[in-house]
Amino acid sequence: MARSFSATCGPDGLLQHLADLRSAVPSPSGGVVFVSGQLAQRASGVAELVRSAWRGVPACVVPAAGVLSERGEIEGDTGASGVLWSGGQVTPFALPERAEEPSRLLREALARAVGQRSATAILFARPGAFAPERLEALTLSAPNACLFGAGTASGSAIGVTSQGELIEGPATGLAITGFAPPLVDASPAARLLSGFHRIDEASGGVVLRAGGRPALDLLSAATATLGEPPSAQQLILAALADPPLDLPAALPGAPGADRGGPRGDAAEAEALDSVRYVLRPVRGIDPSRRGLLLGDEARPGARLAFAVRDAAIGRAGLEGIARQVSRSALGSAPRFALYLTCAGRGQGLYGTPDVEARILRQRFADLPIAGMHSSFEIAPWARGQARLALYTGVLALFRAPS
Repeated sequence: MARSFSATCGPDGLLQHLADLRSAVPSPSGGVVFVSGQLAQRASGVAELVRSAWRGVPACVVPAAGVLSERGEIEGDTGASGVLWSGGQVTPFALPERAEEPSRLLREALARAVGQRSATAILFARPGAFAPERLEALTLSAPNACLFGAGTASGSAIGVTSQGELIEGPATGLAITGFAPPLVDASPAARLLSGFHRIDEASGGVVLRAGGRPALDLLSAATATLGEPPSAQQLILAALADPPLDLPAALPGAPGADRGGPRGDAAEAEALDSVRYVLRPVRGIDPSRRGLLLGDEARPGARLAFAVRDAAIGRAGLEGIARQVSRSALGSAPRFALYLTCAGRGQGLYGTPDVEARILRQRFADLPIAGMHSSFEIAPWARGQARLALYTGVLALFRAPS
């Protein structure tokens, strides 16, 4: 059993919602509370409320840019959402502050909580405290864990143990065992402007050549159709995909591909759209070398394309992953869902509130859902792997065998 809530409220109202959930869920085993606005600035006080109202129940309190549930989204205001569930064993874990070897200590914390068991790890990391490459090492410590999560709005998430201890750090999370791993999928709100090109040369995070051409020339070609200059809404991003791809270095006919020109035939478009990629900002340009500063992940051999933030793609992508997750859940009993979506989506992208909450409600009806608007997302990748993502929605459906 599970129950969710969301409300625009202060501490007193939040305490009542927490108490109502505790009364509605018999023998709860874990919970998550997302808070925004002034509540996010007082996360430690919220953790005290959770410890009191959910005595003996392990949980995590997460500062967010906004919160959501199946009822709607709260943006630009003080609010909270949360879910409390029964089933499984839940163990909070955290990376200590000022750790000398943060990667190793986080791996050890996750390994203690999960080990080699089939498990779920939900990770909430503070902005600036979590390098993308740390995820690659983290997944090795729990190879059978389903790992996903998000970046907090500012401060640290706070874990509440079953003994009432409050733990926090640059990365805090929940390990769940004895419960079927969730069905997790993710979708970026971006439209590809070009084909993918193999990165030929990079130095110090600057991509110099890809697809046999200077990187800056590729960017110029990809954005040529957007007007001069692109609007603020048309945020240009780099899309990075792992090698090898089942694609040529650049699809002939794709905008920005080596030969330029209009988009190719439907088969090429379908192949391009099926590529899994993560989005990264273009941090700067190096005019003298015709290079682009994209960061250390843009290594030689990886594949590079360019994309623009896009509301229609965001809606269609969420509808697609919700449909796929729902289909995959046939034969089981859905319990609840978590939805973690970038703060760069929401009303600022769609121009109207509650777009993504409505999509989830249309697909899952009254299923308890809680979630947040995040600073970044930790999305599933290949089996046993996860990647740091931007402008992405991550949906996790927890279910029990029917």
